[in-house]
Amino acid sequence: MDLTPQLAADFAAMPASLTEREIKPKRVEHLKDAVLGGRALAFNWMRAKVTDSGILYRVNGQHSSAMLTQLNGQFPDDLKVHIDDYEVPDNASLALLFRQIDNRMSARTIEDISGAYQGLQTDLVDVPRSSARRAIEGAAWYRKKIIGDDVPTGDERFSLFNDTALHPFIQMVGRIVSAKTPEFTTPVIGTMCGTWEREPSVSEVFWDEVAKQGGGNEENHPTTALDKWLLEARERDDKPREMEVHRTCVLAWNAHRHGRTLDRIGKYDPKKGSPDIE
Repeated sequence: MDLTPQLAADFAAMPASLTEREIKPKRVEHLKDAVLGGRALAFNWMRAKVTDSGILYRVNGQHSSAMLTQLNGQFPDDLKVHIDDYEVPDNASLALLFRQIDNRMSARTIEDISGAYQGLQTDLVDVPRSSARRAIEGAAWYRKKIIGDDVPTGDERFSLFNDTALHPFIQMVGRIVSAKTPEFTTPVIGTMCGTWEREPSVSEVFWDEVAKQGGGNEENHPTTALDKWLLEARERDDKPREMEVHRTCVLAWNAHRHGRTLDRIGKYDPKKGSPDIE
């Protein structure tokens, strides 16, 4: 059906099913941005008549219909809506009907969104999706938190897959990071991005050694010391802040670059910040 301001207002004013979610302002704002940005697909709304009472309830479409009534003269003239009508015997059946809408098992995960962008890059098809997603999240973190660049946020950050200059980094992360390296959090992978930009070949050797628990039996070898610190950080009740993780990674990297041991890491001082990646 053509979606008009009157249809949206009528739907928003319908009796709401008792199963309906609490309205979330952020969800309304997200839908508004999609409509005004020209990205809205046809809306899918649902009504259900309860046989026992004869009442016709709104079952789905609360957020979108409420959003459309708030556009104040900005209502596009080419929107469409698909409305499904159901009949259920009683109120208890409304819950079963509600469960079928946007079923949680069918919801898009963050890895699905990341994979959609990754799949468009032919040279990245062999990189495990989880590793590629973590590489992009790390690169976005590094560019924003350390470099100070204006980078996309939320799902939009996966548009960084289109930056072909990052592809060798993503491939490197795919060779190193896996489910067996949970200590490689976003700031760790972000620091990986910084070291890769500084010296790609040395970076892969360094981080591969960290992932494999470092330089053998040498406890003060930078890669051994860093891996030990990262593993212990995961067990701490007071989890280290992102910049503390970054600083520790840089200390180990710089020591490795200059052939030094890493005897102590020391306490993080936010006022002093982190050293530069050498």
